Amino acid sequence: MSSEPIIFLEEVLVKRGNFCLEIPKLQIFTGERVGIVAPSGQGKSTLLMLLAGLIAPTKGRVCVCGVDPVSQPPQWRAQQLAWMGAELELATDLRVHEQVTLAAHLMKHPIPSQDITDEVLNRLGLAGFQNRTMASLSTGQQQRVALARVLLHPAPLRLTDEPTASLDKGWSNVCSDLLLGESDAVTVCFASHDPTLIGRADRIISPEGSPP
Repeated sequence: MSSEPIIFLEEVLVKRGNFCLEIPKLQIFTGERVGIVAPSGQGKSTLLMLLAGLIAPTKGRVCVCGVDPVSQPPQWRAQQLAWMGAELELATDLRVHEQVTLAAHLMKHPIPSQDITDEVLNRLGLAGFQNRTMASLSTGQQQRVALARVLLHPAPLRLTDEPTASLDKGWSNVCSDLLLGESDAVTVCFASHDPTLIGRADRIISPEGSPP
């Protein structure tokens, strides 16, 4: 792992209505697999959105990949972050093969080869689904499509919110292995209640926000 943190938070405060999250200090290093675990409403998703630059702290310092993420343009997020929110955000007008190669289109990178795309989809139980629409898929299948999109994204940092929430134990095992089994060049931060996924983390952090 790198000696410099890929994520650094210091004296961070987030206030949103009656909700308050304080993070005195947090460092996450390249190659770590970090689970964010806390009861519902205590800041897991808020922390992930901070790291993605989707919300700004009320005060304090947030540094991701060497910059303040909230001040960066959308192109930076497309390049640096593989994001999977609790809302899967799968465009309804795109088919499966278009969903999972979307990052390459946004980044103007070469599209992953069909062999690579097919291998990821096959491992996620989606062989032959390339031309299926989102409306034709179950919730669990849609979640695996969203995970395939993360796995095919070349970004150095993966941020995922409840990535196995709609999966049974068998698929949770498969998807946990795929999400966390990459090289040490990839850093993964995930929020989850899934003991299968949590058990594979290198480290667990627990934000202690005040529920609204």
